[in-house]
Amino acid sequence: MPDPWGSTNFMPPTFYPALELFILTARETCATYVPEEPANTPGQSNFGGTAVIDAEQGSGALRALDVHTGDLVWEFTYPSPTFGGVLSTASGLVFAGDHEGNFMAFDAETGENLWHYQTGSRIWGAAAMTFMLDGRQLVLIPSGTTLTAFALPD
Repeated sequence: MPDPWGSTNFMPPTFYPALELFILTARETCATYVPEEPANTPGQSNFGGTAVIDAEQGSGALRALDVHTGDLVWEFTYPSPTFGGVLSTASGLVFAGDHEGNFMAFDAETGENLWHYQTGSRIWGAAAMTFMLDGRQLVLIPSGTTLTAFALPD
């Protein structure tokens, strides 16, 4: 069965309007569920048992889907399941991060990995964001307890 966090879940996807692509993070993992009486602890998840996940198995992917057909347009495979979100820009770049702390830029049309930076900590649950500061565009990624910003040279 799928693991408790699903094939895709709370990780923010992105829509790239120029190519009408829906780009999302996917998880390819399985779990074995062992039934048990629920503890019914308020505020806690209850799966009806214990989910046993093999830490050595599973992978993740960044997938671009055609919004009209649902067809897979391109895919980039991560070495492990990931919880990172996705950001697309008007210039045709897609930014995403993985569970190993790699922050990457992709070509929105082809999925080619154009650049990466090792942050030193997992990229988990959040997408990068972009903003202007003093006339320069920056891209910021949260990783662990750190925010890392990138900009093109002057």
